[in-house]
Amino acid sequence: MNRNFLLTLLSVMTIWLGNNLLAQESQQYLLGEEQKLQIVVYVLGEVAKPGEYVVSDNTDVVKLIAKAGGTTEFSNIGKVTITRTKSAYDDNSPIRKTQKEIINFSVKDFLSNPASQTPPILQPGDVIFVKRNAWSKWRSAFTVVRDLSVVASAYFLYLRSRD
Repeated sequence: MNRNFLLTLLSVMTIWLGNNLLAQESQQYLLGEEQKLQIVVYVLGEVAKPGEYVVSDNTDVVKLIAKAGGTTEFSNIGKVTITRTKSAYDDNSPIRKTQKEIINFSVKDFLSNPASQTPPILQPGDVIFVKRNAWSKWRSAFTVVRDLSVVASAYFLYLRSRD
């Protein structure tokens, strides 16, 4: 009898654990108003409206950047990074292992020759980062130099007025 009880308890725990794992995986997908699967993704960096976006499950990175209002004048569309978290369960353990996958994509190359490559399709939880271009660094440097020259000019005017 003890053995039957343990087997029943083990089977109930296995079913419960399996249902919980399925529920966790299905929470990454939403059912939209148009009865299409939708996913949550994030866009950061040099886009007009960074943030969290709910998009259909077949959206690519170029469509997401467009939905985020496009890029700013300081964006480097040749270097767009997609960070994807992949999770898998070990056969012998209910603990989920996560790995990060980095996908580099050049929107610039795609726009100049769309037939050469297809944009990556987004997956739930993807984080898209649009990097800054070199001009933004120069602009920051010139801003500092400009501010320093204003302070220096004010100082020299002060010294001149004392004489």
